[in-house]
Amino acid sequence: MPPVPNFQLSIVNVLLNSEGSPLAFVSDSDYDARVYAAIASNIWSTFDKNGKNLMREDNLKFMLVECEKGNVAITMVSNMLLCLVATPDVELGILKAKTDALAKHLEEPFQRVTAYTQA
Repeated sequence: MPPVPNFQLSIVNVLLNSEGSPLAFVSDSDYDARVYAAIASNIWSTFDKNGKNLMREDNLKFMLVECEKGNVAITMVSNMLLCLVATPDVELGILKAKTDALAKHLEEPFQRVTAYTQA
């Protein structure tokens, strides 16, 4: 039987508003969550604004960033961003699957909250 890989799937999970402020997070430190939230928001807004001309699509839906010290997945949930940061040994497909599953789980409740606050 092959050994089970020993890796932590995600080191930071952050739900943030469009300005980059963390609304909720799972992290060893709030400093890490704030830093990742600011970076994710900046990357997302830059690609969303400038990428429209290149992609010829209305909006950005998902982003995977492979970095030297970790991998980052960012997606939109209702009107918020969900950012997951994983160690480099986590494959991008696994990270995308986890991000998709978490976003799908959060979508309906957040749409209800958004509709309630706008009414």
